[in-house]
Amino acid sequence: MSTQPPSTPKPPPLPLNRRQRRELERFETAVAAVEVSKELRKEKPGQERWGEFLNLVGLCLALGSWGYSVISPEPNYWLGSALLFGSFLAMALAACRALSLRRIGSAAVILIVMAGFAWFDWHVVVKPQRGKPFKDLLVQGYNIRGECMGLAGANQMPTWMRDQSKEWQAQVGQLVGAKLDYKNLQLWEGAIIVGRVKDENSVGYQCTWLSNKVSALETIISNTFDPRLQHTDYHGPTYWFDAVNGKVDISDALNQGGG
Repeated sequence: MSTQPPSTPKPPPLPLNRRQRRELERFETAVAAVEVSKELRKEKPGQERWGEFLNLVGLCLALGSWGYSVISPEPNYWLGSALLFGSFLAMALAACRALSLRRIGSAAVILIVMAGFAWFDWHVVVKPQRGKPFKDLLVQGYNIRGECMGLAGANQMPTWMRDQSKEWQAQVGQLVGAKLDYKNLQLWEGAIIVGRVKDENSVGYQCTWLSNKVSALETIISNTFDPRLQHTDYHGPTYWFDAVNGKVDISDALNQGGG
């Protein structure tokens, strides 16, 4: 049976002088810097690719939202807004990745971008799309009113023109009642003629009634959708009195609050 000699304990390391400690600290710092640079070189390509991917996604969604709103004959502005929201969100995330922001910084950037999206989406996408059917009907009203202006006021309005005017007024009234609040509906319903008239089918009476409706629609569009629309605010109703035997009956005007 062989016996091994007992191991001798290692001598404690000799204390380093000040110069040796500085050299050791420099060496350890250099090693740590090398390790950090290796990690960065490993992570940077992946981060760059992810940031580029988010930028491309945002660009594609923005172009998709624009193309959908322009090309589609009847675009759904909620879908357009969803595409635009995706583009803003992707760009915000790409900015956070590119700047290497922490959670608080990333949250601040995303909140700022989303606030910008809300403002841009309402004023550029949603509001113009909501006002488009009203503006289309306003153009139709201008056309009908223009046809009225070419006729003598004392003549009878052609039946087809009177029916066209009534149909247009019904479409506008239905749209205002379905899409807008009660104040706009009251403005539209109040654009009438109050008083007594001998012949409601005369061009003068029918065209005046139509002009009131067109003016009311202009005011509604200006107040709700497009304040830049050049117009004169409608303040109605209009009072119409025909003399009978040299006398004028104003009872209707008094009943409507005109006196």
